[in-house]
Amino acid sequence: MLPLHNQTRRLLSLLTIASLALSGCANRQSTPTTAPATQTPVDQASSEMEQLPKSDFQPATLYALLVGEMAANRGLPRVTLHNYLQEAERTQDIGIIKRSVQLASQLRDAKSMLKATMLWAEAEPNNPTPYRIATKELINRGMVDKALPMLDKTLKLGSLDVVDALTSRVQKMKPEERQSYLIWVDQQLVLDSNNAVLPYIKGALLSSQSELDQALLLTQQALEIDPDFERAILLEADLQSRTGHLDTALSHLREELADNNSKQMRTLYTRLLLEKKQFPLAEKQVAQLVKDHPQDNSLHFYLGVLLLEHNQLESSASLFASLAERTGSNSAISYYQGRIAQLNKQTEQALEFYQQVQEAPYLLASYTEIGKLLDSQDQPTLSNIFARARQAHPDSNALFFALEAAWLVDHDFDQIAMDLLNDGVEQHPKNTRLRYSRAMLGEKMGDMTLLESDLRYLLELEPNNATALNALGYSLTDNTDRHQEAIELIDKALRLKPDDPAILDSMGWAYYHLGDLPLSLQYLQKAFHSFPDPEIAAHLGTVHWALGNKNEAMKIWQEALEQHPENQYIIDAMEAAGKGI
Repeated sequence: MLPLHNQTRRLLSLLTIASLALSGCANRQSTPTTAPATQTPVDQASSEMEQLPKSDFQPATLYALLVGEMAANRGLPRVTLHNYLQEAERTQDIGIIKRSVQLASQLRDAKSMLKATMLWAEAEPNNPTPYRIATKELINRGMVDKALPMLDKTLKLGSLDVVDALTSRVQKMKPEERQSYLIWVDQQLVLDSNNAVLPYIKGALLSSQSELDQALLLTQQALEIDPDFERAILLEADLQSRTGHLDTALSHLREELADNNSKQMRTLYTRLLLEKKQFPLAEKQVAQLVKDHPQDNSLHFYLGVLLLEHNQLESSASLFASLAERTGSNSAISYYQGRIAQLNKQTEQALEFYQQVQEAPYLLASYTEIGKLLDSQDQPTLSNIFARARQAHPDSNALFFALEAAWLVDHDFDQIAMDLLNDGVEQHPKNTRLRYSRAMLGEKMGDMTLLESDLRYLLELEPNNATALNALGYSLTDNTDRHQEAIELIDKALRLKPDDPAILDSMGWAYYHLGDLPLSLQYLQKAFHSFPDPEIAAHLGTVHWALGNKNEAMKIWQEALEQHPENQYIIDAMEAAGKGI
């Protein structure tokens, strides 16, 4: 065994080499395959790291860190992170803590990032960086009780970018979370009424509650305190546009842009010009933004989507083509290029782009659009496309079975759909979506045995699946005389989802078959009031007719036909009434 001091020196050398090797690996990140996005706290942390300071470590710590670095070199970075976090907690060493933050950032491990930055904040209470990172993460995770004291500290240290994390989360906040922030702002305003950030935050919070006029007043209050507060200028313009003062918003932004070539202001100005349908002026702003920020892929992507939303297809296509040329095609770009081609009625090109999509969240959307592009005569083409998709995406294999089967049923290829679902269920016997799809198709094809078998199997897997309980109960009451059994199934579904109009309709229809017309009417009226669907209208009219309320029945049916001409449920109900039901 080496003498301890020699062993320590050797471990330090190995650790340095391993650390350098890990840094090299970390820099060779693959190109993102989704749309460029705004950086999260986890993304930002790496760029905020300082060099790891040299420290004298105990042998046990050195050993743990060396094992961690060697694990990284062998493709086990989570072992590395685990070891560093463990030693960071144990030693409170600032170098190990910062390295932990860096590793968590590279792995996009938000939970470990939060843990490491909290350690960092404790170790360096006057350093704004760990507070900024931790506060953003706490806000994004909805951990309001822990976020508030950190937010207070971060703002006092001058880190205003945490406000962006707060305003970005506003739309996702639960009422109690939003209320906690509002109470905090009011408390802070009592202590510091001249801080422009506080009325701005409150305005942003209230804007999410549709209290737009009050939000606008608070934002203007912030601007009275600090006329150059850009975040408040942007929020004011947005609120003006949402309260019917779009021209005022445009005028104010135009004045600001004369003295301040702000990317955020020009981007908002572009969006509002598009809302005003001033397309030539908007396209000039797009050109200016692209010229000023030629490498800002996130901005270019956003502008492409914005132009597409306002049907400026040529300009949108140009932006996405440039992005694809510069960064390489990815799923987000290919999806939107497919949308543009589809809107331009370039079917072959759209199909080509959609099939280039490889990843969520665009994968399902792309193949759904493929189904819309192809008609009944294209069935062999569609089936070939979905067969290739099942091979290319084994993790989504069952989903592609279900999507193709739904298309086949919609285009009246029932037997082909049944054969396909049989194959799908054979490969994925516990997939509830495939079982449910096959059950519904079985009912359509008159195979009640298959319907009941699949739904009961599904309910063995998920006894509280309200959709399956309702489907089986409705099918039994509509196709058999097992009405009491049906009511028991529907009642269980209704206890799980007491206000679901489909389940209320099923219960009403079951009681109609049992002959309890007053109770049937109660359920059907409640269902129809919640969701005036033509099938519910057909049932409700039938019960009214059976009760002798023929004028009311005809009124319901005729109003439903005005909204849904040629609806077969209504037509069948009226024909049955003419025959005496």
